[in-house]
Amino acid sequence: MKNKSAIRNIPYLTIMQLILICILLFSSKNMIMSRANYPEATIVSSAYAVVEGSDSDKEEISFPHTFKHLSPRTRVTVTTHINLNKADPIYIKTVYSPAKVYLDDDLIYEFGRPENYPSYMKDPATEVYLIGTDGHSGDTKLRIEYLSPVTKSSLTVYSPIYGAYKSLFFTLLKQNIWSFFIALLELAAGVLFIFISLMLLHYDKEVCKMIFHFGFFSLMVGMWSIGECNYTGVIVKNPAMLYLCAFIGLFSQMIPLLYFCRLAVGFKNDKPIIVIAKLLTVLDFIACALQLSGTVALSQSMYVFHVILPLILCFLAVYTILEAVRNQNSRAKRLMVPILILALASCTEIINYHLKFVSSLSLLYQIGTLLFIIIMGNIMGLNISDMLRIKRENERLVFDMNLLEQSLSEQRKYNSLITTNEQLFKKQRHDLRHQLVAIKGLANSENKQLNEYLDALIHSIPYAPASYCENRVVNSILSYYSAICKNDNIALETKLIVPETDDASLDNDLCLVFGNLIENAIEACKRMDSSDTSDKAPSRFIRLHANIHYKTLIVTMDNSFDGHVTIQNGKYRSSKRDDYGIGLSSIRSVAGKYDGDVAFEAADGVFQSSVYLQIYK
Repeated sequence: MKNKSAIRNIPYLTIMQLILICILLFSSKNMIMSRANYPEATIVSSAYAVVEGSDSDKEEISFPHTFKHLSPRTRVTVTTHINLNKADPIYIKTVYSPAKVYLDDDLIYEFGRPENYPSYMKDPATEVYLIGTDGHSGDTKLRIEYLSPVTKSSLTVYSPIYGAYKSLFFTLLKQNIWSFFIALLELAAGVLFIFISLMLLHYDKEVCKMIFHFGFFSLMVGMWSIGECNYTGVIVKNPAMLYLCAFIGLFSQMIPLLYFCRLAVGFKNDKPIIVIAKLLTVLDFIACALQLSGTVALSQSMYVFHVILPLILCFLAVYTILEAVRNQNSRAKRLMVPILILALASCTEIINYHLKFVSSLSLLYQIGTLLFIIIMGNIMGLNISDMLRIKRENERLVFDMNLLEQSLSEQRKYNSLITTNEQLFKKQRHDLRHQLVAIKGLANSENKQLNEYLDALIHSIPYAPASYCENRVVNSILSYYSAICKNDNIALETKLIVPETDDASLDNDLCLVFGNLIENAIEACKRMDSSDTSDKAPSRFIRLHANIHYKTLIVTMDNSFDGHVTIQNGKYRSSKRDDYGIGLSSIRSVAGKYDGDVAFEAADGVFQSSVYLQIYK
């Protein structure tokens, strides 16, 4: 019971932990900012640029600025003047381009040196760095010489920022606070959910897989977000690693999401989801192989995935809505809103990437994924609760079936013993009757008392029980329940053609069908009293018929009942406990096993049962 209670509360505990992390991180950020007594760092807004091979000598640009239609490794020189204090560092960002930084014509730093990135990368990764100014101060000329990327025909240059170290850190944090903050939350949620899934590994594998895929999705989104965030580049001095984290996270995040939705929704037809996940996996491997071979960089493959990923999310949203509408899937209805949010966030992010109406190119999608994670944490709790409830019902049904199997096994042994004894008793009754008749003939006819005593003995010998059908197992069941019907004044009418078989499994299933049918009928009749009788249902009765038609055993039964019946979700509720009737469910399971069907109807005080079994193949 403790395990079940813990699992039921896990999503809510997770949400509470995420909220607590948010509060702690946000409150600590406010304290740091409020105690910073440093002036704001200076952000350079404009400069002069010279493009090698261009007709114009110099052009004024505003940051950020993109130079288009460049040949690989075209030199672009950006020059501006800055007013430095002594020991002020300069923050500079380069994107896939080598660059040299000069102060008053002194080289102070070089970005993208070949030894600083792997040989399979044609261009260096995005680099951000706080460069020391080597004692320069006052009015200083800042010149940055860029070499355009090999993998793309454009070069984007970003604003240099200068000031005291803490001023730079606070300025960068202020620019990237939400992107960095959400990335940390996504990483924390991913690690937390994966840890929870590992704890549940020995409890329920389906629930474990679902939580693991959800956590893996959150982890991949967090990897992409943390790799894209400029503030991370200042803290982590490994541009190549952040480059790989960003693109692997971007390319891979849809795979665990697809598998998560497959398990969480329970699609009636999940083949499209599996096919898309496998195709996306193949594309990921191809993109990585092309990068490792130096053929196509991940930054180039990104444009293909910019089309594929929103399309997958839009398909997933539409497919989930169709599942909810067509199949009335309650779990699909719960997932519609969060998946739509994720799809809209993805499409908006792609539009922003090209139009740049928001400066942070990943923030919109990050917000969408964070909303998705928070909403899904609650929904997943409901889904897990449903799955556990269904699992408990199935386990209880399996337990009841196993218990019934054991009972039927013992019943078969008992029936076999009864059959053997009946044959012996039948012979003994026959012999005893003839012996008593012979004794009466030999006795003195004038002895009236002796003749009367012998007549009483002859008449007291019981006759053999009635034979209802050829099948011994069914016959034994009917013999047992017919005695109960006689004692309870229930009129039992039978007309059965059930052949004898050598199949123990079939006999077992026939025993289950006939036993449950007549037992339920007797229970229904016992609940009737004198006030229940009317012209439509004059008395307590059971009419049981069985016959063979075209290799199909057809069993029909009509029985009287008190007219009170409860139907929920197309199933009859048990009158003995607050649950569905196990007997009728067992009969339905047996019918399905033999490619048959069942039908139950209640009308005018009569409950009608029909069972069809293909007992001959």
